[in-house]
Amino acid sequence: MNKKPANRILAGLPDAALARLMPLLKPVELAAGQRLSEPEATSGFIYFPESSVISCFADMSDGKSPEVGMIGFEGVADVAFLLDSRQSHSLSVSIAGSALRGSKKDVAREIFQGNGAQQAILEYAAQYVGQLSQRAACAVVHKLEQRFAIWLLLVTDRVKSDVIHITHERIAEYLGARRAGITVIALDMQATGTITNSRGRLRVMDRSRLEAMACECYSALTLPQPRTVNQ
Repeated sequence: MNKKPANRILAGLPDAALARLMPLLKPVELAAGQRLSEPEATSGFIYFPESSVISCFADMSDGKSPEVGMIGFEGVADVAFLLDSRQSHSLSVSIAGSALRGSKKDVAREIFQGNGAQQAILEYAAQYVGQLSQRAACAVVHKLEQRFAIWLLLVTDRVKSDVIHITHERIAEYLGARRAGITVIALDMQATGTITNSRGRLRVMDRSRLEAMACECYSALTLPQPRTVNQ
């Protein structure tokens, strides 16, 4: 295969395993806000993000849906398909972009052939569980300003750009906060030259300052280095 996929899991597979898996995947463009799955779903698609970012939400009975997990080019949405179980959360696109999509049933069948893909997915699943745990703890013990800073760092890490297109309202939904609170923090960040923000376009201007605003959780949530495989 001449060109490796932009998704890190797929790019790290042995050539033979990747060659068997790629025919099962279709390139798609995902739109911001696009709903990809619902709680309790057992069928449907699995997504390997490339330039897009997918969020995992805990849907509450009062209509609120805070983000509990984030998946970009490093991962797969979602890993519940490994257990052939119903997912307890919903998936939606937070940042528009490309992904590779395949049938959960078909992809799972190929992965469980034991050709290297299964180990790669399991390793990512362990990392993803760690992300969920760390972010749950962060939501309990750290301030909104710190969580906002970390969220911006996590997103920009995944889009590999200092610019993201998103509104204060959506960020507030993801962090389980009030829009007014996010706006106040964003204005403070602009005043210090940390970000610029206008009409849904947010740009990180001073990453080191943003990292200083974040809590200790960011170091635990930093994307791991790519795995290496024997071709």
